[in-house]
Amino acid sequence: MDSSLQCGFSLILLVSFIFGLAAYTVIPDLFLHRLGIGSWKRQYTPGVALTFDDGPDPEYTPRILEVLARNNVRAAFFLVGSKAVAFPWLTKEILAQGHQLGLHSLNHRYAWFSAPWTTWREWEAAAGEVEKIAGRQVNWVRPPWGTFNLATWLWVKKRCKRIVLWNNEGHDWQVRYSADQIAQRIVKRAKPGGIIVLHDSGSEAGVRENTLQALEIICQQLKSKKKLSLVPLEFPDWNGLRRLSFGLWQKWEELFAGIYHLEKIDSTNLFRLTKTRYKGPELYDKGGQVIAKEGDLVAELHIDSLRLSGKGTDIHTVGIRTLRQTRESLPELAAYINNNPAYSGIQVIMGISLLNRGVKGFGFHVQEVSPNWLYRWIEILQKLNSRIYQPVRKAGRSKQLASRPKLVWISKEELFSRWLRET
Repeated sequence: MDSSLQCGFSLILLVSFIFGLAAYTVIPDLFLHRLGIGSWKRQYTPGVALTFDDGPDPEYTPRILEVLARNNVRAAFFLVGSKAVAFPWLTKEILAQGHQLGLHSLNHRYAWFSAPWTTWREWEAAAGEVEKIAGRQVNWVRPPWGTFNLATWLWVKKRCKRIVLWNNEGHDWQVRYSADQIAQRIVKRAKPGGIIVLHDSGSEAGVRENTLQALEIICQQLKSKKKLSLVPLEFPDWNGLRRLSFGLWQKWEELFAGIYHLEKIDSTNLFRLTKTRYKGPELYDKGGQVIAKEGDLVAELHIDSLRLSGKGTDIHTVGIRTLRQTRESLPELAAYINNNPAYSGIQVIMGISLLNRGVKGFGFHVQEVSPNWLYRWIEILQKLNSRIYQPVRKAGRSKQLASRPKLVWISKEELFSRWLRET
């Protein structure tokens, strides 16, 4: 064979090999792990979910379960199949305490160094063993290090599993990070919809003690500092476009909350507050005295729309949930305003909202407002907001929302009289 042809043939083989290797390793990992296309790197609730990898472990998993029980938290455990076989009682105990299960491979191999037939065989074995012990189907998959090869993806598609990754980690597998460093990294990065990954087995000696201490801090500080609740993993049946629009709108909501300094009441409250200068019209108390005029400082009430987020389209279900959350949130709102010196001189709590039907039953007043560009803008934003967070059918949405935004307000005196509980 001519040397130039031989060289060209060798080059083609080399290029084909490199492309094939990339198609098997880099490309699936890029889309599924790095970009999150075809996987779930977040969930869609107002809270944060805790997940644990690499277990179960006879020394540390029971201690992790004790911490979770003490803090009334349910988590998801992604189990290594060989360890589940070695300690089946731990898998059953995880389920008995109300936690969720996922698959974390059979032997914790790095996907790029695993042949297609080995990958397929090990995932089959991991699913079979864990499901046999659990007595139920396990639908969530998380490969070791979140790393994929093409065979992993094909197996997941064939078996109709769901790939669950994470968007918040504390590097608790490295002994050089203390419990405080692990916890503070996670708490600082925590946002609604977060999935936290920790580990209940493996890695360097001593790291699991750090994880245990960090877990206590995380459970306490997410609620006290970030006002976020810890929730079980939950995923809606949404397509990619729905997930993308939801994520983009949440970015806008975060920006809006930052610009207007919206304060969360607590980890579960439906409302957020900010202070603003009132723009009229004049508001009067029961005795006819003016309690708010243009230029006065008032508390402006905003709904934390993510807490109204629904996956169904039934207007009655949405309405009942909204009324229940409002009733549960008002006592905490009253206590927050009562205990916060920044609101001591404020006499009125108000908002401009399309969600103004039925609020009189909670003690609020509803007034028409003169339409202008600001109220038109509020109307557009709130209708978009409703489409994103509460995708009810069009007829249902018209029942849920008023035709235009109105001024909704309550005096601080009325709020306290009706909703402030004695402590």
